[in-house]
Amino acid sequence: MKPDLLPRILAGLVPLLLAACSTAPAQAPPDPVETARQFGARRLDAVLAGAPQAAEWDRAQWLRAALQLNPHLQEVRAEADAVAAGERTAAQLPNPTLNLFGEYVTAAGESAAWLYGLSLDFLLQRPGERSRARRFAALRTQAARADVAEAIWQLRSALRRSLLDSVAAQQEVPLLQALCDERQALLASARLRVRAGESAGGEALAAELELQSAEQRLRQAQTRSLDARSRLAEAVGVPLAALQAVQPRWEGWDEAGALEAQDTARWRQDALVARPELVRALREYDLADNAVQQELGRRWPQLHVSPGYAWDRGGVHENQFDENLGENQLGLSVELPLFNRNEGPIGEALAQREHAGRHVVAVQAQLLAQIDRAEQAWPAAQAHWRSAVAAGQLAARQRDAERRAFDSGASDRPALLQAEAAVLEARLLGLQAAYEAQLALGELEDAYRRPLEGPECELAPAWRVEHAA
Repeated sequence: MKPDLLPRILAGLVPLLLAACSTAPAQAPPDPVETARQFGARRLDAVLAGAPQAAEWDRAQWLRAALQLNPHLQEVRAEADAVAAGERTAAQLPNPTLNLFGEYVTAAGESAAWLYGLSLDFLLQRPGERSRARRFAALRTQAARADVAEAIWQLRSALRRSLLDSVAAQQEVPLLQALCDERQALLASARLRVRAGESAGGEALAAELELQSAEQRLRQAQTRSLDARSRLAEAVGVPLAALQAVQPRWEGWDEAGALEAQDTARWRQDALVARPELVRALREYDLADNAVQQELGRRWPQLHVSPGYAWDRGGVHENQFDENLGENQLGLSVELPLFNRNEGPIGEALAQREHAGRHVVAVQAQLLAQIDRAEQAWPAAQAHWRSAVAAGQLAARQRDAERRAFDSGASDRPALLQAEAAVLEARLLGLQAAYEAQLALGELEDAYRRPLEGPECELAPAWRVEHAA
């Protein structure tokens, strides 16, 4: 080999080393002041192309907006992308290591001279190690996608609940205000009767207590309305100011009799095998099993092959310590299993796999219990709503009869006011029963991880895991 070989090799390696040292694109760190300003400036206008104004949105349009804007969902998606990036890393082959050296050698009967050389260290991966690494990365990606599916459903659930609370409060507050007016009129009538000596003071005290109770319920409903609006803004991913002029709508939310859950047997079976929590648990078991195979594979020796070249002014040599120098050298290093055969890590991996298997069973049992509770609660809530509707109809008939009696002079005004208040109380009970029925239906949807009614059914099932198998 010619003496100028080393400079040529180095000249060829420099571009490779420079390419390996290239930097990532620069990115400025988040500025809390700027990010807060940007979030505060968010509005619902032009979020959905071609959609009507936010005040006219249905639940599907609210969900579309939340899927675009919710910061937590964006974070979970970014985390899943970061995990998926590991698949490219797992597919890479390990790079060799280049060693350059120089030695000052004195040979017997000859003058001393410098000896130059280089060697490459190649890692020979154990059988199946690269495929296990790629499978590990793919399983982590699937688990992260299950987390995204679960985050989407949790967002949908929170959005539905906040919309329900908001529209329920919108209908409840006017009824409670009317009830307060009726109670105020009853209190005034009772006080007049007390002054006229037609009634004892206890009647006025009872009317005053009922008025205070109605006013307290009104304040609580107003507080719930404000809280629901705040939670709606949080779910969508906008500041509260973005909802100032928006009154959410939900047509027919209080008609619980129209809500029907059909084909529950198939939905139940799908939930027991494909809910995101179960998919995540299954992928964790697969990861644990992959770890067992990885630790078993480490019983094979790890080989390093190191071919090298050395030369002086006379040419290329094999062994710089031998006077009869040749041209090539080859090194081989291997870990010797003298003190252990990786039994400890294998035992740990086996225990982790056993735990992962138990976790799958526990998660599935938890899902089954949740589905059973939801399936039992839903018919009971519907029956309660029907009973409340019947009570409201009875109160309305009694009010009409009392009004006819009052018009004919057979009854007095306090009796009519009591009948009017009873109708309002019945309507409030009907709203509460409808609200509880909607909560029960929401629990059933949470158990099945699918919408059972409404415009959201027309959306693509983004909350479901596409890789249940």
